[in-house]
Amino acid sequence: MAPARRLRLAEALAAVERHAQGPDLRLLDAGCGDGLLARAIARRHPRWTVLGVDVREDLLSGARARTRGLTNVAFEVADVTRPLPVCGFDVALALECLEEIPDDERALSEIAAAVAPGGHVVVHVPDRHWRPVLPGSPPTWREEVRHGYGVDDLVAALRAAGLETVELRQTDHAVVMAAQEVRDRIKDSSVAARALAFPAMLGAVRLERAGVTWGAARAHLAVARRPLDQGT
Repeated sequence: MAPARRLRLAEALAAVERHAQGPDLRLLDAGCGDGLLARAIARRHPRWTVLGVDVREDLLSGARARTRGLTNVAFEVADVTRPLPVCGFDVALALECLEEIPDDERALSEIAAAVAPGGHVVVHVPDRHWRPVLPGSPPTWREEVRHGYGVDDLVAALRAAGLETVELRQTDHAVVMAAQEVRDRIKDSSVAARALAFPAMLGAVRLERAGVTWGAARAHLAVARRPLDQGT
């Protein structure tokens, strides 16, 4: 798994477990892509019910094929800028998808509306001013329609969606991003070359999570709560 992706999945799961502990949670993974996080959560918490949604059926087909007997996770095609087919979730995740959606405000509002009052939304987005660490690395996110968000932008967007921010963290500093950029350059190399690099990639994630890094953050993780006084 790519270092930056490994980091944000670990950070998102930790955020869910900090804020939404419970034996029988219902969780929505909005813009789930290939369903990696949804499957990991379903395995880690077998009593939770997980639904992954995305607009791309090709990715969802792969996600379904990899469930490997998991009965507490499902995947459906859905456009997160429209009312979602299921609501009342305890937690909704939106990781590295808002920057790819032209109407991100509508998407965030629909994701928030799918969460029950008192539930949480976990968002991970790139920083508005992020730049690559290594010379020659791509300066843009692969499918971005906007380069990212400032802290004030993100908090304002969550507020406009009717959410109260309860945690905001800066992530993706130089150590993990350098590892990510190296991985992008060797991803088509031989299996042996990638295997040799794997310990360093994993170590970069561990250092980042331990705070052993430097430089400006290139992404933000926010946890927001839907107020209890909002109707369903």
